[in-house]
Amino acid sequence: MPALFVCLLIAQGTAVAPEGADLVRIRKELARQPAITTDGGTDESGRPVFRMSIRAPMPQKPLWDNWTNVPSYIRPNMPLYHYEHMQLVTPPEFRGGTFYTVGIPIGAIVETLANEIRAARYRAQERSAREEVSKALAEVLACRADPSGPGC
Repeated sequence: MPALFVCLLIAQGTAVAPEGADLVRIRKELARQPAITTDGGTDESGRPVFRMSIRAPMPQKPLWDNWTNVPSYIRPNMPLYHYEHMQLVTPPEFRGGTFYTVGIPIGAIVETLANEIRAARYRAQERSAREEVSKALAEVLACRADPSGPGC
């Protein structure tokens, strides 16, 4: 145990001072303008206030989320009572297309497409609103610059 303690003391005492080139590089980096600056906003006690807005889409389940290791031709895509009823009622030559469905989750695909279309429409509406506001702002600034112009 004392040997471990001595090794820890020795390891802490071996700090290396930066070389001359490293000091020049550090001073140069400290002299650069910082990547993040504040706009001078402070709270009641004079401390700077930082605000952040994060926007991210909600994670969606992948279409293959309900897959299992059992193939769909072994695990029927219908409840057991329906399977048994079809087994009793449907002739064997017509069972193939009924019992062994592919099982593509059409609902999930349609829902994903609807979400993508809704998001695209929203982005298009947002873009047109921004263009309309910027056009109106340009007209107001033009009228302020020259009040004798047409439409002012």
